[in-house]
Amino acid sequence: KRIVYVVDASGLMLLHLSTVLEELERSLRTLHPKQEFGIIFFQQDDAIAVPPRRDLVFANALNISKAMQWVNTSGKVIPSGGSNPINAMKNAMKLKPDVIYLLSENITGAGRYEVPVEQLLGELDDLNPIDSRNGLRRVQINCIQYLTQDPLRTMQRIAEIHGGDDGYTFIERGRVGR
Repeated sequence: KRIVYVVDASGLMLLHLSTVLEELERSLRTLHPKQEFGIIFFQQDDAIAVPPRRDLVFANALNISKAMQWVNTSGKVIPSGGSNPINAMKNAMKLKPDVIYLLSENITGAGRYEVPVEQLLGELDDLNPIDSRNGLRRVQINCIQYLTQDPLRTMQRIAEIHGGDDGYTFIERGRVGR
């Protein structure tokens, strides 16, 4: 019922962000109006939340249009720099979602914003621990690996730990824009 999209807006996405945004809008429009959503982009160490920043909104046509208009016209979502998803994931968890869709081409980033895989996995574990009462995690994290396979399988590992059986999707170059 409560969904947050966490999307890479690093420099790697420069040529592809418009396609990603089209797919994001398509996904939003498939939600039921009683479902709630939020969108957070990450680049460098920043989390760029689509207003309203501290609340999810119902997935009705008006709210979807307002969100996408802000993304396309605010001047805040311009691919640049490296990527570090930690702050975006922290902000996403504060929204108390049932599901997070995490999309990135290179989730661990590079250069000064690079996050070691084990650190990333550890921080996600801290953010989304196993509930000792039922053995489940509060939030399901589904991962969408975009264009480039990760030899370390980081997104796959996140999905296996936090997303369940169908928590990982790889979108290859030939499937983009179809």
